[in-house]
Amino acid sequence: MILLEQDGVSLLFDPFFSKIKNRYKASVSEFSAVKNIFVTHGHVDHITGIPDLMNHYESIEIYCTATPREVLISKGVVDSKIHEIKPGDNINITPFEVHVFNGNHIVADRKLVLKTVLNPRMLIYPGNLRYLYNENKVCIEEGETVVFNINTADKRVLLMGSLNLDDIINYPGEVDLLIMPFQGRSDISEYAIDIIKRLTPKKILLDHFDDSFPPISSQVDTRPFISLMQNLYPDISVIFPKAGSDWINI
Repeated sequence: MILLEQDGVSLLFDPFFSKIKNRYKASVSEFSAVKNIFVTHGHVDHITGIPDLMNHYESIEIYCTATPREVLISKGVVDSKIHEIKPGDNINITPFEVHVFNGNHIVADRKLVLKTVLNPRMLIYPGNLRYLYNENKVCIEEGETVVFNINTADKRVLLMGSLNLDDIINYPGEVDLLIMPFQGRSDISEYAIDIIKRLTPKKILLDHFDDSFPPISSQVDTRPFISLMQNLYPDISVIFPKAGSDWINI
């Protein structure tokens, strides 16, 4: 999940609560200041935290496309609190202006699928596996992944929900920060470089590289990508955040 804050206003994107033990796990109490949640797509690891947050903070407003809206309603979220969005929409929440672009979800390659399915971890996390199997039947993407372009008076942020883009859309380039998920392919470093070549951001924040939903997720080794970036784009800095760390200023 990503939390952006400026002038005392917070926007929370794709909230979830990790299913792995003995590591940092965000708590509901950390989000008392959040009034607005944005969802890039409806997979379980992007919306699973919303019902818990809504149970504690009734003032929260949610912005998502049609499919996750229906899923959240089925999970008990009040429909009047969910604003259905679509590509082309602009949402103004001063000091933020959020523009919605169509995106695409990454498609896992055969090598990664086999590595995940045949991993002994499948036997180590039977409870998680049952949970994810059941939730993934409900929390579906349905071709509704979006990209958020978030502007303030002096900063431009492009936030991707999955590491893929629409081939024909002219996304904003040279943004101050590209928030880029980093999971879903065995050739993830090379795949991500193609995104950087297209968008040429000033700075990158890696997201979604952690092992929050084992045994389906994994801790992605970001070192090959960082090495590639140093060789190909030495002027673009890459931020590698740690769970529970302090705020990062753009």
